[in-house]
Amino acid sequence: MKNNIFTILALLCALIPAEAATTDTAYVERHSLWRQTYSEALQNPALMTHAYLKPFTELSLQCDYRHQSEAFQIEQGTGYLKPELAAQSYIRLTPSSVVWGQASYGNGMQYHQVYNNVADFDLLYPDVIADSLGGDTHRERYYFAGGYAVEKGNWQLGGELKFRAEQDYRTYDPRMRSIVSDLTLKAGAARQIGIYHLGLALEGNIYRQTADIDFYGEQNGMGELQMTGLGTNYTRFSGSNRDIFYEGKGGAITFDLQPLTTSGWMLHLSHALHQYERLLDEYNSLPLTTLYRQQNRLTVGWRKQSDTNEKALILHADYDKRASDEHVAGTSSGQEYPILTQLTMYRQHRWDVGATALYGYRVWHLQLRAGYLSHREQYAYVERKMNYSRVYGEFTAQWLKAVNESLRLNIYAKGGYAANINSKIVMPYANMAASIKAYINHNYRYQKASYAQAQSGIRADYQPATWSVGLYGQLATAWQFCSEGEHEANLHVSLGIMF
Repeated sequence: MKNNIFTILALLCALIPAEAATTDTAYVERHSLWRQTYSEALQNPALMTHAYLKPFTELSLQCDYRHQSEAFQIEQGTGYLKPELAAQSYIRLTPSSVVWGQASYGNGMQYHQVYNNVADFDLLYPDVIADSLGGDTHRERYYFAGGYAVEKGNWQLGGELKFRAEQDYRTYDPRMRSIVSDLTLKAGAARQIGIYHLGLALEGNIYRQTADIDFYGEQNGMGELQMTGLGTNYTRFSGSNRDIFYEGKGGAITFDLQPLTTSGWMLHLSHALHQYERLLDEYNSLPLTTLYRQQNRLTVGWRKQSDTNEKALILHADYDKRASDEHVAGTSSGQEYPILTQLTMYRQHRWDVGATALYGYRVWHLQLRAGYLSHREQYAYVERKMNYSRVYGEFTAQWLKAVNESLRLNIYAKGGYAANINSKIVMPYANMAASIKAYINHNYRYQKASYAQAQSGIRADYQPATWSVGLYGQLATAWQFCSEGEHEANLHVSLGIMF
């Protein structure tokens, strides 16, 4: 399977044009904070015809490392080590058409992961299979994406394909193994109306994961829990039933209003619906739960770019809802379990609203973000609740400059604080096992905490005029400090070449 990544990279490298690196202007447009003011619109592949002024290709070897002194969320573990080989390219075929692509291969570790024995926890929570032992987990990931866009008069049309294959596994008890395939197709169109582009994009997704857990040691009698949210589990089918799989599907629609130039009003609206069904392989694909997820995003903003400065003000509102249905099975007939009814037992609501202000002058960019986050989740019976809310603020400064004809530097620093303003927990502690009680209280301890963060990084690009290939290196670090007295450290290192 590892040979696949070399095939993918060879295909992508075949698209590399034989020309020098981008100009300073093109370099700035790719790396400055100003790019964030229109990055959402590029989710519509039709608008990629105007994404960059010049073509580029990068090949890189990078590594991300994270360590938490104690896990902030127990299912995600105490950190990870993720080395990755990656490539990305954007090529203009004709004055009116472009292609782009990405490919990557990563093979790393997730450390001390407990109460989660599946891949894509963020995607499938709360419907995971779990135990209290856990451990370090290997993660191998393949990713490929490619797209094409063309401009025809006042119309722009585009399409994009993304595919991810991943396996997470452990080589000691509990020996979990999850294999994921995730395919996304997207099509978009945009039309010029006056001084604006009006765009619409549609997206479809097919998802599948198989997950099994084995015990080979003395603890082989231990059972797995079919988790259903906030420490609950589907008791009837927990225990020795360790082979499950997920089948998912979904779609999204996005609407964009973007100015033709770098100045004007902008609007982005997206709506996505997905569902993930958990099935028990041992009983003829018996459905245990179905997770429904709804995601909405609204962004409204104004930006203006002149010869001397850049200004932007953007407002955003995000809403993320999860609802999990438990399927009630009747008495079995052989290995067949009829589904009698289904009950929506778990719900989660998450709001994030805020504003971003950006100002750029020559080689400097300054950005200020502030907002409010609300997270509420509950289990219907026996009633369980866990809520928290925060206000947050963040300031970023970036210095981006061509030092000479060969060397360009990108240096940034960021600081922020998220303050808890409200939290609440309701649990039937008298009826909870000691291990589940400790697990829930651990996560709640960090959900109701406040956090301070600091981040900095530098990227250097070197390419003399006589070189057709450039070199770059990047180093970044980030720290997060929790009001509970714990901390998190992050490190990113990247080395690569540019065409």
